[in-house]
Amino acid sequence: MLDDRSYMREPDWRPASDRSGISLCVVLIVLNILFYIIQSRSQGFTASWMLRASDIQSGEIWKLLTFQFLHGGFFHLLINCLMIWFAGRQIEESLGKLKFLSLYLIAGVFGGLLQCVLTWIGFLGDYPVVGASAGVSGLIAAFAMLLWNRELTFLLMFIIPITMKAKYILLVLVGIDLVGLLAGGTGIAHGAHLGGVMWGVIFILLFVQGGTWSGAEPYWEQIKERINAGRERKVVTINGGARAYSRRESSSGPVQEVDYVASEIDPILDKISEHGIHSLNDKERAILERARKNMGR
Repeated sequence: MLDDRSYMREPDWRPASDRSGISLCVVLIVLNILFYIIQSRSQGFTASWMLRASDIQSGEIWKLLTFQFLHGGFFHLLINCLMIWFAGRQIEESLGKLKFLSLYLIAGVFGGLLQCVLTWIGFLGDYPVVGASAGVSGLIAAFAMLLWNRELTFLLMFIIPITMKAKYILLVLVGIDLVGLLAGGTGIAHGAHLGGVMWGVIFILLFVQGGTWSGAEPYWEQIKERINAGRERKVVTINGGARAYSRRESSSGPVQEVDYVASEIDPILDKISEHGIHSLNDKERAILERARKNMGR
């Protein structure tokens, strides 16, 4: 019954031409592996493509892109490839290939620039920067923005299961990099990580959520946008009482389902329309999520 309501379906913001073909996450992972193999076989390759603040001052601006495909070791490569797959795949499937790629690459450039700026003002030394971590940080930030209040479970160090809301993952990421940046001398480009995070947040706010803060999952946004257009109701009398149901529903349909939508779902959608997704409590979110899952049964 609920599957005829457009706002109860998973959103797909991708253009029709963007829903097929090879995953760009796979392409990026393969490229990173190929670059790592070349690094291991050519001693001068890394020095020619890595990023230094002094290189940018000398006009070698292409290194803001090339450094993203180099890595300092196998574990560095492994972690970044795993993050590209787990976080990037969700972004690519939700936003499409073009937005995913622009988010990832520009986050890397943004992170590299911030690292250079911190070096130019004397806060950091001019040490070389390599790795996809800035782009990955942008993906994680965007992922957290889109799933803001959703609880996620992941394995810390691939061993310890941790469950927390996506927004706290973002806060932890920022906190770790701020502490590392202030500590200095960690051998990790925390400035580049923070730059990537900044671009991930900016990207979602400007190009996905239309410049407004919602901190909501994509499909919650879809619900909010389509409430007025997608929910057309009329009032009929059933057993002496007024009941509301969609014009697209048959009046001969089960009265129990109509009552359920009128009494449980509609007030929640009205609340979203008037006060926004953040006004929902955990119980209301659970009801709406359960209704969305039941529609496919």
